[in-house]
Amino acid sequence: MREAGVYLLAVLALGWIAVWAGENLFWTTPAPDLGLRDLVFTWVAYGVAAGAALSAVIWSGLRGWRAAYLGGALLGFAVEGAFVGTMYDAFPAQLVWTPLAWHALISGLVVLGGGMALARGGIGRQVVGMAGLGLFGAVWGLYWPLEGKETAGLRGMLAYLGLAGLGVVLALGVLSRLDMPGFGPAQGAWRGRWWLWLAPGAVVALWALGTALAPDPVRLIWPAMVGITVWAMGRLGRRESATLFGPPLSWGRCGLFLLAPLVTVGLVLPGWARLGGVPVNVPVALLTGAVGLGLWLWLLLAAVRQGGLSGAGGGGVAPRPKGP
Repeated sequence: MREAGVYLLAVLALGWIAVWAGENLFWTTPAPDLGLRDLVFTWVAYGVAAGAALSAVIWSGLRGWRAAYLGGALLGFAVEGAFVGTMYDAFPAQLVWTPLAWHALISGLVVLGGGMALARGGIGRQVVGMAGLGLFGAVWGLYWPLEGKETAGLRGMLAYLGLAGLGVVLALGVLSRLDMPGFGPAQGAWRGRWWLWLAPGAVVALWALGTALAPDPVRLIWPAMVGITVWAMGRLGRRESATLFGPPLSWGRCGLFLLAPLVTVGLVLPGWARLGGVPVNVPVALLTGAVGLGLWLWLLLAAVRQGGLSGAGGGGVAPRPKGP
């Protein structure tokens, strides 16, 4: 059961990174009634979604930035299409926003994949990258006053983005130290590891339950998009076992991730005071949507060509409705 314990640690770490990127960074400021119970529930939900994505990555043998992006896409489909039904609103726009435009692109590729890759490169590049992520968070956050959101002050923002960001620092360090022996297609990753089925099974069951309670032909797009994504992962994955998140990152380099939330807090608070709400939602949604959808289609085309992409970059791999 050692492997099951390692897998569970990875799920918890990935789930927390997904919470910070998909909830804290997305919503910028905490809800007035946010409590510990809500936070734990959200972590569990994102952990299940992250576990389903991780199981798919293990099965496929996919590594690098493609695992971070397509794993993030599966997480997005789970959160927005199985746990809640926002993926089916404003059809077909929200098939992209937010599963591909945020969960895959921002949470998976930028925060997880980019966070780990930058921590293994030069310090200057990491500082610039984390500051850039913080700037993006601040620009995006300027939108929320237009939604009538009650914005927090300095202390609340530091707790919501900064203190939660410490959890991301811990998660990145833990992930890079996890040894997941024997995982990969060449070793028959699923043979005897029944626990790898639990998270994917739970996600599928939740989607089926939601479809039974609220039948809608649009919901049938979910298994199609999930299925083609998993198929592409299998086509692009390696046939040999390879480490998912290692080698270990230094804790100091992981700690530089905190530049992102600090920059966001340092810029968005005076931005709210001077500018109030700024309608950045549509251009951000259009830009990230175009990039997110483009990457997804590009990887599907690469899968059709049976791994036409070469090389693998660095990195690894109650939700509220999200609207642009």
